[in-house]
Amino acid sequence: MNLSHYYTKEYHSKLSHVVKFSGGRSSGALLFTMLENNMLDANRGDVIIFNNTSAEHHKTYEFVIECKRRCEEQYNIPFFLTEFQTYEDSKNGIYDRFSTYKLVNDKPYSKDNPHGYHTKGEVFEELISWQGYLPSLLSGRTCTKNMKMDTTVNFLNDWFTFKEFNLPLARLGHYGRESRIDRDLLYEKHLKHGGSVPKEIYLEKKEYCLQRPFYRDEQNFKDYTAVNIENKSLYSKDGSIEYCSFIGFRADEPLRLEKMKKRIDEEDNNKISVAYLREKNEHIYAPMVEYGITQSDVKDFWDQQEWDLGLPYDGSLGNCVYCFMKGGAKLASIEETTNELVPENIDWWIEIERKYQRDLKAEGRETTTTEHPFINFFGVGKKLSYEVIKNRDNPDIIENSLPCNCTD
Repeated sequence: MNLSHYYTKEYHSKLSHVVKFSGGRSSGALLFTMLENNMLDANRGDVIIFNNTSAEHHKTYEFVIECKRRCEEQYNIPFFLTEFQTYEDSKNGIYDRFSTYKLVNDKPYSKDNPHGYHTKGEVFEELISWQGYLPSLLSGRTCTKNMKMDTTVNFLNDWFTFKEFNLPLARLGHYGRESRIDRDLLYEKHLKHGGSVPKEIYLEKKEYCLQRPFYRDEQNFKDYTAVNIENKSLYSKDGSIEYCSFIGFRADEPLRLEKMKKRIDEEDNNKISVAYLREKNEHIYAPMVEYGITQSDVKDFWDQQEWDLGLPYDGSLGNCVYCFMKGGAKLASIEETTNELVPENIDWWIEIERKYQRDLKAEGRETTTTEHPFINFFGVGKKLSYEVIKNRDNPDIIENSLPCNCTD
């Protein structure tokens, strides 16, 4: 597929291009097709971004790092890995945790590499603990919103306000040597904002987040990419620059694009391509939809390469490995690949669900069910849980749990 002349509006070719890389084959095929067609230019401010949830398959991480290496070494386009994180600061005189993002390098996190990417669910659990409840079919995909969508926006706000690579991103958080959060005041804030979860339960769920690093280090873009760029031609003092973003939706995934359309104000539905949307200052492109590219075409692309993701094409092990949106049947079909308590093992999801699900009975809530008085990943009062999936306790419930179509 030749994308060299793919623009709804001619002036878009002059705008910075952002490739939102998911870590899968489709977005990888789109990315390298764009690179081979010389559609990306580092001096224009073009950038590739991967948001790490810390819950991906180990082969996904291998694939992402290889893609980053090739993009930067062969095509000279910066490729950044980012992660959601929280930090401590005060608002209205009360210290609390606030959300941001951080850059991470291309090696796994360890004591010797504190700025490496996480692989053991740390980022995911920090988010859950910070918000105090699970993302679910009831509360929505807060995981996608915070760890991917909002993280991307925060990153780009910085990316487009920094013309020079040698200027550091500011440190976030107070300068004390210890945590300044008063748990009693934190709970009072919860009550003041309409919360009513019992104090012991509320603080127990918050504890993991409260134990995380309470500041984000000063960071510099140049330390997280092998590409040497002195200045970008496109930048803005307030981050409000227009840009084009590219996503790897395929033509055989129509529901994904339709779901995205519902949350975006379209420019003019009668005049624009079905694969082009507009959200604020972002011009969104899905070229593979426009060109009719399907999973079969993506497979043909990777069959011609000397390297590949190395995971099944059915999406069973795609990120996140045991995502509740995959549906019970697909989750039950996943074979364990490790005994370690990490997101590649369903036991990690079982423990997270037990720890953070809402127990309506313990909270003193009225509920129509006494057998399953919980709000877990799969909703409220559901018989389905990760433990049920692992033990195959209720085959009918598992089989009748249909997967959803993610949109981001």
